[in-house]
Amino acid sequence: MFDGRKVESAIRKVYSYLYPNKRERKKALARLDMEKLVQSIRYRSETPLAYYTGGSADLSMKYHGPDLFEQKACRIFQEPVQVYSTLVEGTYLRELWILEDGTFVEVAAVSVKCRFTTESYSTAYRTIRHTMTEKDWSAYVPEEAVDMFEDFSEYPFDGEKGSIYEV
Repeated sequence: MFDGRKVESAIRKVYSYLYPNKRERKKALARLDMEKLVQSIRYRSETPLAYYTGGSADLSMKYHGPDLFEQKACRIFQEPVQVYSTLVEGTYLRELWILEDGTFVEVAAVSVKCRFTTESYSTAYRTIRHTMTEKDWSAYVPEEAVDMFEDFSEYPFDGEKGSIYEV
């Protein structure tokens, strides 16, 4: 289960990397509802798989590989690095996940989706690139990184009505 204090501490630490100036950091953090943000991350958490295949046809191979992490995680950012699309869509993605313990991990993912008129087939493979350190955050534009946290804070349940619990 996500520990709210660890997640909040990890987010504050990320903001210190993105905004070295205390005044700017304080202003950016003020736009967050930290309780809702932690609830949102907890609500969206999942056990991501390193590999899976699936499809809508009866004879499609449905396979779920091993867990990517040894704990639940929430994907907070996804950016296509390369996309090829015809009848088959191939995508190479960069993903950012926050783990239950408040650790941020960058993941490389490849997905292939085939969509036909009556059937579909998909497969995806993920691998851990690295655990994020202070210098790794320089690859993210501060405003874009902050937007993802603000979206989670403003829309904790993806527009679904739900209860907010004490963290």
